[in-house]
Amino acid sequence: MKNTVLLIDAEKKTGEMLKRALASEGIEAIWVTDGKSALAEMEKGRFDLIILDLKLPEISGDKVLEGIRRIDPYVEVIVYTDYQDLSIMKKLINLGVDGYIDKGEEASLPEAVEKVKARLDPFSEEERENILAAAPEGIFREHDLNKEF
Repeated sequence: MKNTVLLIDAEKKTGEMLKRALASEGIEAIWVTDGKSALAEMEKGRFDLIILDLKLPEISGDKVLEGIRRIDPYVEVIVYTDYQDLSIMKKLINLGVDGYIDKGEEASLPEAVEKVKARLDPFSEEERENILAAAPEGIFREHDLNKEF
C-alpha cells in the first residue's frame, strides 16, 4: 500500500525537490503552497503524515497545525522549516509535533526523506516478523465479506 504525505511548503524549489525525492522512494506527496489549501486537502482525505513549513502566506504554520489537529488529532506532523521562534516552538510542542527538520541545514533534503520514511515504516523487516510471530494466531486473518457472522 502506497503512503500519502501532505507537503505544505510555499517555497517552489523546496516543494518540488522534496516531492520528487519522496516519489523516488515510493511515497506519494500532495503538495500545497498555503494553509487554506492544506486544510482543504485535509478535509478531503486522510494522510499518513504531514510535512509542514511554518512560513506560509495568509495563515501561519502554527495556525495551520491547529486546524490539522481539529480535523485529525492523530496524524503525525513533521515541521520542516528554518524559522525558529521560541514561543512558536513551544506552541508546536503543545500541539503535538512529531518531528522537526531544520530546512536551513545543508543536508536537510536527505534528512527529511529519511525522517519521513522512518515515520511511515518504523519497523525493520526483522522487527515486523517478530511482532507478527508473537501475535495470537488468527488475529490478522482476512475477513470473508460473503460470510455471515
